[in-house]
This record gives sequence, C-alpha cells and structure tokens, in this order.
Amino acid sequence: MKVSIIAFTDNGMEIAYKLSNSLSDDDVDFTRCGKGALSTWTEEHFSTNDALIFIGAIGIALRAIAPYIKTKTKDPAVVVVDELGQFSIPILSGHIGGANQLALQISKDLGSIPVITTATDINKVFAVDTWAKSQGLNILNPECIKLVSSKLLKSGSVHVKSDYPIRGNLPKNVYLNDLNDSNENSDNNNDDKYDVIISHYDLKDEYGNDTLLLIPQVITVGIGCRKDISFEAIEKSIFNIIKHENYHILSINALASIDKKANEKGILEFAKKYDLPFNTYSAEELNSLEGDFTKSDFVKTVVEVDNVCERSAVMESNGKLIRRKDTCDGAGVTVALAINDPNISWE
Repeated sequence: MKVSIIAFTDNGMEIAYKLSNSLSDDDVDFTRCGKGALSTWTEEHFSTNDALIFIGAIGIALRAIAPYIKTKTKDPAVVVVDELGQFSIPILSGHIGGANQLALQISKDLGSIPVITTATDINKVFAVDTWAKSQGLNILNPECIKLVSSKLLKSGSVHVKSDYPIRGNLPKNVYLNDLNDSNENSDNNNDDKYDVIISHYDLKDEYGNDTLLLIPQVITVGIGCRKDISFEAIEKSIFNIIKHENYHILSINALASIDKKANEKGILEFAKKYDLPFNTYSAEELNSLEGDFTKSDFVKTVVEVDNVCERSAVMESNGKLIRRKDTCDGAGVTVALAINDPNISWE
C-alpha cells in the first residue's frame, strides 16, 4: 500500500514521523506542507497513491481533495488526523479504498479515537463492498452497492448467486444461490431476483440496473503472435474472443506466452493499458505440461513447442483450458483461454 502523509505544524510532523514508522509494512512518505503547496501535493499524490493522510483540520483536507474526486472504485483512501493525534477520521473511500481500516490502524498506533460514520460499520452489518475488495472481486456497477446495504440495514434478505463455491459461514440475512430461502421477518420475501451476482460473464445488459455484479479475475489469456505485431491487432483479437465467449474484460487476470515473446511490444502495451501481468515460459516448461493441446508441427519447428497459447494459458492459470487456440481470422495472433476458480470466503 502506497501511503503519503502531509502535515502543517511541528506537532503534525511528529505524528507523521510516528505513522511512517508504525506503517512500515507499507510504502510511506511524509512531508511538511509549504506555503501554497497543498494543491500541487494533492494533485500529484491523489491519482498515484493508495492512501493519503492529512495531519490537520478536516476542512483543509476536504478543500484539497475536492477537485480530484472521481468514483468510489478509483479514489484513494483519505484519512484526517488532528494535530494532537486524538482522532483518526476517514473522509473518502472508507470501504473500497480501505480508509476505515486505515483509520482503525492509525487509532491503534497513536492511541486515538477512530471516527467511523459509514452505516454498515456502525450498525455491524455486512458491508458488501468491503468484502468484495477483500476477495479480489471487481465491482462492475458500484451504484448498486447502496441497494444491497439498504436492504441489510432494514434487516431485509439479500440473495447472492455465485458461479463458484464460497467458504465459511454466511453473514446475517445473506443467502447463497437460493431465492426461496430468506428471513421470515423481512419485507423482501417476495423478491424473485438476486441482489448480487458473482460471475466472470458479462451480465450488465441483463442485470446491471439493480443487481450488484462482482467479477473475479479468473481468466488467463494465452497468446502467440507474429514478430512485431501491433497493439491494435493484439487488443482486437483478445477482445473478440472475450466478447464471443460473453466473458467480461475485467475477468482477465494475466497474459502468458513463450519466453521468446517477452519483449513483444504489442503484448506489453496491452498488458500496461489494462494493468495485467505478462508472464512467459520456456519451451521446456511449456512442453512439460501434460494434457490435450492443439498441435502444430510448424509452430514446433519455430519455437520448439507444438502450441504456445494453450499451453501458456494453462501453465499461468494452473487451471483448465476453456477456449482452445483461435487464429483470430488470420490476424497474426493466436489466443486461448484458461480458467481457475477463485478462492472466495465469507470470512
């Protein structure tokens, strides 16, 4: 977690120093704000950091961050600590960004009082957005978070459909894969739809208006290509395959190929644009995989392995092949997809 701290007084700097030591497991930096420097500091750090800590007045922090606030899924955690270290107050991205958790950690480090105001937390109700983040689930339509939270705050039943098993005990008033099971005291017993769906399929057009859609990163893209293939060809090929299978682009967790493609500019550009790891394997490693793969004698003469995209997808995912090699209409790109079910827990 990348954390930046800004203080305005001598007392504030002492607190910033303490926090930089207590948060040592994170990447932490701190500074004293110079005259007229707050806006520049905030602009510089807001988009690049996971969390910002202001040691000073809430009003100062609010005015500083206001021009840069975008969405609850993108904004960093922002916590304010007064210059005596008496209170730690999350003011932005309490759940998804982790500001509430950071404020609680600060309160332990400083002996301060955490001021948590989010309704689910103070009522000790299951917070679906906090849980989704902890499980590595992408939130496709964050505007639906409030629909789930509102039901739970009214002691209503929330029905979750998941394409994957979920370990642990269900939270209170949450029901899994069963629309008939619900809280007898709820006024929502007649609901005939799910409130939350966990799937790697693209379901927004069908359910996106009033069902919270959570997408796990479970799809690995194995790729092969001609030398110096363009980024546009890579992007179009991958998108066409994903769309054909009705998977969501957010379900991709990595790209994989043979080591001879480690510096392929088109693949590297795609990985950078979509913030995906790109890992490569030697021909020896790919050949060591057992299984039924689409073989090509020509490919084997060039790179010493009979199939790059299928083998690399399975190697990277440690899962199973779900889309065999596709030549992408002769675009000079081959794509295959593998899947590995996520490890999801209620706890």
